[in-house]
Amino acid sequence: MTILFLTMVISYFGCMKAAPMKEANVRGQGSLAYPGVRTHGTLESVNGPKAGSRRLTSLADTFEHVIEELLDEDQKGRPNEENSKDADLYTSRVMLSSQVPLEPPLLFLLEEYKNYLDAANMSVRVRRHSDPARRGELSVCDGISEWVTAADKKTAVDMSGGTVTVLEKVPVSKGQLKQYFYETKCNPMGYTKEGCRGIDKRHWNSQCRTTQSYVRALTMDSKKRIGWRFIRIDTSCVCTLTIKRGR
Repeated sequence: MTILFLTMVISYFGCMKAAPMKEANVRGQGSLAYPGVRTHGTLESVNGPKAGSRRLTSLADTFEHVIEELLDEDQKGRPNEENSKDADLYTSRVMLSSQVPLEPPLLFLLEEYKNYLDAANMSVRVRRHSDPARRGELSVCDGISEWVTAADKKTAVDMSGGTVTVLEKVPVSKGQLKQYFYETKCNPMGYTKEGCRGIDKRHWNSQCRTTQSYVRALTMDSKKRIGWRFIRIDTSCVCTLTIKRGR
């Protein structure tokens, strides 16, 4: 059910994005996504920044509506949470491309929005009016996200705890594409570098810490065997708390 759900979302927005680019005779640089195909390009490059802004707003509203409906259907058809734990391993933070991706991965945005809905645990109407951005809410920890290449990572730890070499390029039918990883980590220059935001420092010691998750990447082990393996990359910035002693 999860695979069907993700396929529907990708197909839906792929069609929406392809239509205006075709009408404007714009030829974008193609890239092979993980695991589907995406084309780099922005709405601003088609009809100017104002048109792009209006379309992005409309797209965001449509995205919210469609995701809510699909998530409701997915939850009804899911018998247990066993499959969802396995699906978490197949994160969307890896992309194969000939150039640096211009935007976060779609499935990553979907995952973030799903997590928000699960945490809110409210009706659809309440969800739409409880967007943290609309209420001026701030994150407990300041994180930054960016695309990095295998050349930046060089090595990583796989699921068995061994160190593997991350290959920079992946062979495809028309040549080679670079592996890009969408990493999220704590911002060393942010306001929360000395502690989490909103924590009572009189009673708690707090620290923002980068945590990791597994993604699938083309790697080579110590025996020169090349293959797709799950490796750890930085995926979030969380707050850790310890109670102050002697109080």
